[in-house]
Amino acid sequence: MLSIPQRRLGRTNLMVTELALGCYMFTGEFGITQQDANAILDLAFDAGLNYADTAAMYGFGECEELLGRALARHPYTTMQLSTKVGWLDRTVVRNLGDAAYQNEDALLRAIKHSLWLLRRDRVEILMVHEPDWPQWGFDPHTGDAPVLRVLEELKHQGVIGAIGLGGWNCDNIADLLETGRFDVALVAGGYTLIEQPIRTRVLPTARKHDVGIVAGGAFLQGLLATIQRERLSDIVQTGAYTGRLTAPNVRRLLAIYDLCAEAELSITELALRYILHDAAIHTVIAGAQQAGQLRENLHAVAKGPLDTEILARIAAINE
Repeated sequence: MLSIPQRRLGRTNLMVTELALGCYMFTGEFGITQQDANAILDLAFDAGLNYADTAAMYGFGECEELLGRALARHPYTTMQLSTKVGWLDRTVVRNLGDAAYQNEDALLRAIKHSLWLLRRDRVEILMVHEPDWPQWGFDPHTGDAPVLRVLEELKHQGVIGAIGLGGWNCDNIADLLETGRFDVALVAGGYTLIEQPIRTRVLPTARKHDVGIVAGGAFLQGLLATIQRERLSDIVQTGAYTGRLTAPNVRRLLAIYDLCAEAELSITELALRYILHDAAIHTVIAGAQQAGQLRENLHAVAKGPLDTEILARIAAINE
């Protein structure tokens, strides 16, 4: 078995493996068979990963169900879970529309359905999914909102261990962390080989409040999952920059490709090991659609920190 180090997840005091299993991509929504999904989950348990992240909206609940069944197959292993409440149009309370976000009974119903699918009476972390959505109605100064009142009551009851935030908007997450009412933040795309917006406000605020930090979107929605030199060269020639593929990011990506070739590292290995060089990141979530992809990620993280020379090259690329 590979040895995956653990880090303390902020004030939760949970010790989590540096690599966590992201469960978004292996449902029927993405054409993945349940047999392949089960192979990924069984490998994660057998390899000793002790943290998995899911959400109610992943596969319209199928992901939570698959994870719950895997937990039943591995009753003597420790797997700490985070799931999320949000994207309510993909849950059992979708009939209420946007009104569900302000309805405490509906929010509780959605959360209880997640626990039922997970076959758990308790979950270690429950996050608000995309907390920047206006439907939540967060008070920007106090963090108060119907969903937070529900989560704080469930934490008081011991149904959840910690309250978290999961999304892409770093400024919104930093604002809410500043209230001191959240224990964990999963920031998607906040810390990658070519962008690190999490460093500006989220990490300083997290240090102030001892918030656990989970890095999601390590492969930046596929941009850092494979070498796409031909595609990027075409963008440079045509000037058809769009979305995250801005001129500076394309330049950085091409330089990262060169570094991968020189260092003889895959881009996914470089991406994971780069994030974990920073002790402020407590775990990185990496999804998989095949067991082989998870196996590669496990071997990458088990290699430990990158050489200082490689880190210096990445820093220079991002200047």
